[in-house]
Amino acid sequence: MSENLIQNTPQESIPDQDIICDIQNVCTEFGDNIVHHNLNLKVRRGDITALVGRSGCGKTTLLRHIIGLTKPQSGNVLLFGENLHAMERVAQRRLMDRFGVLFQQGALFSALSVFDNIAFPLRELKQFDESVIYQLVMHKLALVELDPRDADLLPAEISGGMVKRVGLARALALEPELLVLDEPTAGLDPDRSHNFIDLVKQLKKSLGLTVLFVTHDMDTLASLAERVAVLEDKHIIADCPLRELAKIDHPFIINFFQSIRSRLEKL
Repeated sequence: MSENLIQNTPQESIPDQDIICDIQNVCTEFGDNIVHHNLNLKVRRGDITALVGRSGCGKTTLLRHIIGLTKPQSGNVLLFGENLHAMERVAQRRLMDRFGVLFQQGALFSALSVFDNIAFPLRELKQFDESVIYQLVMHKLALVELDPRDADLLPAEISGGMVKRVGLARALALEPELLVLDEPTAGLDPDRSHNFIDLVKQLKKSLGLTVLFVTHDMDTLASLAERVAVLEDKHIIADCPLRELAKIDHPFIINFFQSIRSRLEKL
């Protein structure tokens, strides 16, 4: 099956203003290892999009390109209509303030309290005095359903589920339009995973967020995603609403999504 036949299934015309992230013909190489080849993906405003694929296929590498940590060998990464990797550093920093990132393990600063972790991006802006920062941090704690008393704790003193919530609060500190999540439920037990998924969906609705997340967990995918982009053979082989996956006749997709296929068919 050709790449053009199955990408963006079904084929749709998307107004430019509805595209928050536009990845165009991205190629990534590490020595002789070609990770991405002419990869294209559009993330639509207001969607919750999952990026999935087999282990080692380049999902996290693509995520790193999108958030500006690395640059592909060729191709463009457009965020909010602007080329992230072709900008001066100051302009790039302003653009990056429009998205928030939750890394897989939370990536909290171990020597800083919960409060100071969430306050960190606010202090980096140098636009708020401490009284305003205090109010903003308390608001973010409430958004992720944490108690004000948790603000004084260190990362080593809180559970894995709380680490995720603190990381999420920090990702939301600058009121982003795009929320990027790397394996958001990794390391959580089923109850905490379910609660975290519900929290993300609630925040997406109340804050008007666009969400892009990477996951290998099929339950997380089925419970959270509205659209799915499938990375295989160095490019996106399908980009479609979750319910459309069950209709795609591609060997990798049939095999990869077998465990949730019956759920997809009921959507």
